[in-house]
Amino acid sequence: MKKNTILIGLFLSITLGQNQTQIDSIHHLLTQLPNNSQLAVAIINKDTVSYYGALNLNGTIDVIDNHDRVFEIGSITKVMTSTILANLVYEKKISLDDPLQDHVPYKLKRPKKDGVTVTIQMLSNHSSGLTGMPSGMLLDLLFNSDNPYVNYDLSRMEKYFKKKMKMNRTPGESSLYSNIGVGYLGHVLGYVAEKPYEDLLDQYVMKKYDMISTKLNRNQIEDRLVKGLNKKGRVVSNWDLHAFAPAGGLVSTVEDLARFAQAHFQNDPVLKIQLKKTAKFSEKVDIGLGWLIFYDDEENPIYWHNGGTGGYSSDMTISVENQKSVVILSNVSAFVKETRQYRNLNFTLLSLIE
Repeated sequence: MKKNTILIGLFLSITLGQNQTQIDSIHHLLTQLPNNSQLAVAIINKDTVSYYGALNLNGTIDVIDNHDRVFEIGSITKVMTSTILANLVYEKKISLDDPLQDHVPYKLKRPKKDGVTVTIQMLSNHSSGLTGMPSGMLLDLLFNSDNPYVNYDLSRMEKYFKKKMKMNRTPGESSLYSNIGVGYLGHVLGYVAEKPYEDLLDQYVMKKYDMISTKLNRNQIEDRLVKGLNKKGRVVSNWDLHAFAPAGGLVSTVEDLARFAQAHFQNDPVLKIQLKKTAKFSEKVDIGLGWLIFYDDEENPIYWHNGGTGGYSSDMTISVENQKSVVILSNVSAFVKETRQYRNLNFTLLSLIE
């Protein structure tokens, strides 16, 4: 009887803490998603974290405990890669304005364009002018759509930068979202620190912020991995991103990402480097290192990023000023159009934190 009481108490501590409007908003979106889809949500208010999990089972919404279940987080990985960069900047091992060529152990095909040099910062804030994807990836995307990056290893990426390295815009001119840019950044930081990217993640992100369930190798936590789904609710293959891992290869939990969010409330000098505005991303959106920066009604910055793979979608906001954050993870493909509503849901949940 005592054991049952403890388990009930744990379940209540996980599921309570949300107001009914927040719960209704989560359920409303979940009803639009495929059968067997689930949302794992963390709502962070200063030192308090509440978790809410829900499953769409044949049109019925069941409340579940999935705060420690593992999902692919896609491009939220880019934030972690820029966290590594901020650490190396803080340690004076690299400077944001350093030319990219200075930290690459071979000659780049195009280290500059229109007389403007590509810098380290430009890879992080998407202002390098590099294309979103490298030429040559089209066939991978067309003929291996279930796992499109599986054959793109580091040697292939390095060959691209040695032989092709295409830029569509003058560096620093404007933002152009680039997966190849951030993917390459992770490996460049490895050249700087003389460690593989995975080791840098472990040192500067996982261990530093106690993110024990955040991994590049999903096999290490396969027993807690939620299966990803397509628009018909069918299980799909996980993605192996290999050389693109720094741009989208991590798996994680809302529990781990809540810890990462709360670290931003602790006056961390490294994270301050990452949060500083470095460029305009669009007319109303700025960008720091990795984080896109929106603004609330009082002009307080809201740091945001999302992610998507063939079977998963994710969304994360942090309001440092108000010490609030929302993390949403799901097992629904980013190619399902309803997942585009996650950002609106996230900002709604954030605004409803009391």
